Formats: sequence, C-alpha cells, structure tokens
Amino acid sequence: METAPTATLPPNLVPTEGFCQAIAKLPTGVTVLTTGSEDAPVGCTANAVMSLSADTPSVLVSLGSQSRTLAAILDTGSFAVNTLSWSQRALTRKFATGSPAERFAGVPWSPQRRIPVLSAAVMALVCEVGDTANLLDHTVVVGQVVWLRDTNAAPTVLYGREQYPLGA
Repeated sequence: METAPTATLPPNLVPTEGFCQAIAKLPTGVTVLTTGSEDAPVGCTANAVMSLSADTPSVLVSLGSQSRTLAAILDTGSFAVNTLSWSQRALTRKFATGSPAERFAGVPWSPQRRIPVLSAAVMALVCEVGDTANLLDHTVVVGQVVWLRDTNAAPTVLYGREQYPLGA
C-alpha cells in the first residue's frame, strides 16, 4: 500500500533565539489591529503590517494562526490598522501584553464602519478582509482599505525591541 509523501520543513539553519535577536534590528512600524466581536472590541499589537497595492488600496497583516484577534477579524470580515504616535507608546504594550479583556479599558475609540478605531491613532485604516493564506504558524490577511484617517503626525517605530519616535 502506497502512502502520500508528507511535507517536511527544512532544517533550522539558525537558532530561533539568534534569529529573533537579529530580526528585532529591522525597523518596523508599531500598530494596533482592532476589530469587533460579539462581546466587545478585540485588538492586539502588530508590527507585521505592510502596504500591498496602491491601485487597489490594500495592506497585508500577519498574525499568529491561534490569535484571538485573528479569529475575530476572520469572523467579522473587517479590521482596523491603528498607527500610534510616541505619546501613545504605552498603548502598544497594553495591546501586546495586557489581558485581552482589559486592552480597551480606558482607551478612547470610535466605530468606523462598525470597527473600533483608536481615537489617538495618527493614522488609521479600516479594511475588509480579502484573501488569506496560512503560512507556517501565521495567517496572512489581505485587507482592502475602505476608510482612512491620516493626521500627518509622526508615528512610532520599533527597533531592537524598543520604541522610538520617528523624526526625533
């Protein structure tokens, strides 16, 4: 009896810890992804966000496949990308490490197209979910931008696991 070949991952070429330490030196934007759920707003900090196309305004976001926020995004079919300023940097830690049930406590937000958008975001995009792809332990989501707010204020960047004000 023949069996189908099983997919195998390539051997690790570098240690995970070394990779994480090195990749932290890749400067990236600091965002909070938000969406709704049946019970309350849901959100998490994400730095795996990038523009995809200007012709069809869209972005790519990548979240752990077991993420509560990802599940809510896929359930509602839409989400917001909130870019934060230096003065809002505490929110990135709150949405990254705080209790999911407490992340929105005391955080001003307003609904845009039924999706929670952080009031203090220097730039916010509301997106409808397009394509998705499961890659390794993450899910990549294409978001088609249906609403935006841009205050022209400087965002915060992440470098070496620390946040820095852009332009400072």
